[in-house]
Amino acid sequence: MINDFLTVSRLKSGKFNIEKVSTDLRKTIKTEVKSLENQFLSKEIKLKINIDAHIPMINADEQKLRQVMMNLIDNAMYYTPQGGEVEVTLRWSDKNLVFEVKDSGIGVPKADQSMLFTRMYRASNAQKMRPDGTGLGLYLAKKVVLGHGGHIIFKSKEGEGSTFGFSIPIK
Repeated sequence: MINDFLTVSRLKSGKFNIEKVSTDLRKTIKTEVKSLENQFLSKEIKLKINIDAHIPMINADEQKLRQVMMNLIDNAMYYTPQGGEVEVTLRWSDKNLVFEVKDSGIGVPKADQSMLFTRMYRASNAQKMRPDGTGLGLYLAKKVVLGHGGHIIFKSKEGEGSTFGFSIPIK
């Protein structure tokens, strides 16, 4: 939470920088997912991982993309009930790196969808299920993805689940 507020402060002051270095996001996501396996097991949520074997090294801000990926996976885990499923995909598609997290969770009400990526906004059903959220995670995710020249992926239907992710161009 503190890191989220510090990042928002950097955004406001113009000191938010994307620092690209050669990065293996396949390795990054494997490491991060491994660290969450026990949490998925304890919540009895099935976790599927699909990582394309042919993803090249990319120039990206690994730390910031790691935060985005972890935020999206964490959200899927928190908002998916026991017995549900979360699928994490990292693939290469037409000169773009695509990362998606699809869940069978609570979904986002239609009325909340247009505001979802704005600062401090949380969907009404998410507030009820998890009152301690800040409403900064998706806002910051969008800023990081846009800073990489990419775009956010979002699809959801209340009561049926959501897909969150991003696509960034690889040059």
